[in-house]
Amino acid sequence: MAPVIVSARDAYLRDRDGREYVDLSMGYGSVWLGHGREAVNRALAAQLERYWAPGYLPNETLEAAHAALARFLPETHFVGGLYSTGTEAVEAALRAAWAHTGRTDVAGFAGSEHGRSLATAALAAPPHADLRFLHRLPAFSEPEERIEIELERLAARVELAALVVEPLQMTGGGHEIGARVANSLFALAKQRGIAVIFDEALTGLYRCGARLFCDRIAAVPDIIVLGKGLANGFPCAAVALRRGFTWDRQRVRPGSTYWNHPLACAATGATLSELAHLDPEKKVAAIERIVREALGNLELRGRGAMWCLGFPDARRQAPFAARILEAGVVTSYYDRYVRLLPPLTIEPEVLRRACEAIGKAHADTFG
Repeated sequence: MAPVIVSARDAYLRDRDGREYVDLSMGYGSVWLGHGREAVNRALAAQLERYWAPGYLPNETLEAAHAALARFLPETHFVGGLYSTGTEAVEAALRAAWAHTGRTDVAGFAGSEHGRSLATAALAAPPHADLRFLHRLPAFSEPEERIEIELERLAARVELAALVVEPLQMTGGGHEIGARVANSLFALAKQRGIAVIFDEALTGLYRCGARLFCDRIAAVPDIIVLGKGLANGFPCAAVALRRGFTWDRQRVRPGSTYWNHPLACAATGATLSELAHLDPEKKVAAIERIVREALGNLELRGRGAMWCLGFPDARRQAPFAARILEAGVVTSYYDRYVRLLPPLTIEPEVLRRACEAIGKAHADTFG
């Protein structure tokens, strides 16, 4: 039976029986600075005292959140808005691409995860019969030559409005876009006027080791979606767009009821202010070293503070997950992969012990 959690602090969860667990799921990666971060708690409490109703009027908290976000974005981009979920942010990005290009067809890559709405889910899964404007390219686990060929074929057959990329596929086993595919994709997009959308909900804010994954490939997409750790567990995602990209009320309709919500803005501003003072590149590099040292002999893919650990038989997922939990470590899992998303602030020795426990559970389960 799963433990019932009653409290959390830093990298730990506590159940109602008083047992502590090291949390390597961290709200599916949304709690980037650890549970109960005081600065974020204070910002939310203070905003509750001032103003927290949705609305379209600008406010100081929104201005502060935009300023904080701008420090983590390319100078070529502006903040379009803050949303409640990554799904909503990706859909806003799609509307912007449609308005900017005047086209409707968009393509994503199998193995990605962009959300659970009909459109965002279909970007990475077989399209619904009535969603013929959505196209699926091979997963990054496939040979790069095959991906390039399928991309060229699709672009020759369809006038694409956008290519949507999750650069490191955490639902797809930790495979990432290769340099060859990335170069081909950006060259094709420039040639044919296709908008490139990078969904960096997980890879952004230094989780992949760099500020953004697109920094690693020295290419700047037209639209960047951020989320997960943006507000340290408070529901929030953001859309940033290249300056001059279409983003108007009449054609894009970027707003929604909870768009730019004051509480989300307060949590985002506090989280990013804290992140700026934590030397994230150094901390993420240390996390990567520990994970590689402890689990690198297994089927391990990822980088920075985001990892997928594969196991040979999906039918034995439940006993493997149960052994990890019994050892006092919380992870998330999908198909035949356990996902490790430690917080930036985890103590190195705590992470090392947790990884060793996972390694032992793997050996006990699979031999």
